[in-house]
Amino acid sequence: MPFTEGPAGPVHWTADGNGEPVVLLHGLGGDAAFWEAEQRALADRFRVLAIDLRGSGRTPTSADGVTIGDLADDVAAVLAELNSGPAHIVGFSLGGLVAQEFAVRHPGATARLVLAATYAVMNPQARLFLDAVLDVYAGGATPGQMFDLICPWLFSVDFLADPASGVYLQYPEDDPDEQSLGDWRGLYLAQRAFDGIGRLTTITAPTLVLAGSEDRLAPVRDAETLARAIPGACTRILPGGHLFNIEAHEAFIRALRDHLLAER
Repeated sequence: MPFTEGPAGPVHWTADGNGEPVVLLHGLGGDAAFWEAEQRALADRFRVLAIDLRGSGRTPTSADGVTIGDLADDVAAVLAELNSGPAHIVGFSLGGLVAQEFAVRHPGATARLVLAATYAVMNPQARLFLDAVLDVYAGGATPGQMFDLICPWLFSVDFLADPASGVYLQYPEDDPDEQSLGDWRGLYLAQRAFDGIGRLTTITAPTLVLAGSEDRLAPVRDAETLARAIPGACTRILPGGHLFNIEAHEAFIRALRDHLLAER
């Protein structure tokens, strides 16, 4: 099936490929375009959907705020509208919280689960940093200035030191779907309030937890907490920082394919 896009209610999504459905859920400050490389890499075996979470990309936010549960139910609504049947759910960072919540709320709609660069509850270091980021943003910083502040925390030291990495360290000035302060704040507050620790044992989908070896926002210990609590979960550590999907792209794709194509 060729590349398509559309709304499911107010939720915008893109899709590519043919086969079992895979849903890709982006992190804070991202949108469906975060997954362009992964969509292309997986489209030969799967129908790959990338969803703009509320307040991201082309999906509007909610006037009365948003919770991780709301975002998980949005994913369920997209899948129901597309009549896709059970789907593989891949969540990155904030998207990993949504993926956990989806697997808890909609176990029958969850085939396999991948939790990448994420956690069950935000650790104090990440919370203190992102609280400070929110204060700076609310104080009048531009999106470009916010990008410059956050970007060094997303990659490993070796990646930042490599001149070839410069393209990833430049703010995209022509972004038509630039996220507003209000939308960023709403999603961050939902992320900060989430605590899935007590329900991880109820996840029944085969689960892969991926972590970056030098991730300072969702460190390896957060991945280990997830894997210990989710029955049968396995962990893989990939080289890189928080955005190890960029730093170790080929290894990330192999890990996804190995897990999603494993025998049932």
